[in-house]
Amino acid sequence: MIYTTDNFNYIIRLQKGETWSQGFADFASQTGVKGAWLNMIGSATEVTLGAYNLEQKQYLWKTFTGTLEIVAVQGNISLDESGKPMSHLHGTIANEHYQTFGGHIKDFTVGATLEVFVHCLDGHMALRRTLDQNTGLQLLDLPKGQ
Repeated sequence: MIYTTDNFNYIIRLQKGETWSQGFADFASQTGVKGAWLNMIGSATEVTLGAYNLEQKQYLWKTFTGTLEIVAVQGNISLDESGKPMSHLHGTIANEHYQTFGGHIKDFTVGATLEVFVHCLDGHMALRRTLDQNTGLQLLDLPKGQ
């Protein structure tokens, strides 16, 4: 994983064989980013997608392997309840037959490359998550707007 910054935003490039989970952990520990918006494109050899079953309060996971294009991924960086940086990603992938699949992204292994744009919040503001008992998910804990 390599990255550059303009002292506000970051561009990250993960290389073949790297996983998002490890690349993100390295990036978060090196930069201290606690609140940001993410956009990604690239390729993968393995992607695990999920759909959340609200009644069961659990994800239904499916892993895709092969020649995969990461068509579009959006997400954010926030802090979980313990203060640990986490990424929350949703995206669309395509296989070599041009079939697309989408959902919550648990992790993926990079194919040729992954390019990530990290748009930091003003003043490197932290986004925090807390467990919501109704959904069973850690939701963004936002102050009430004006």
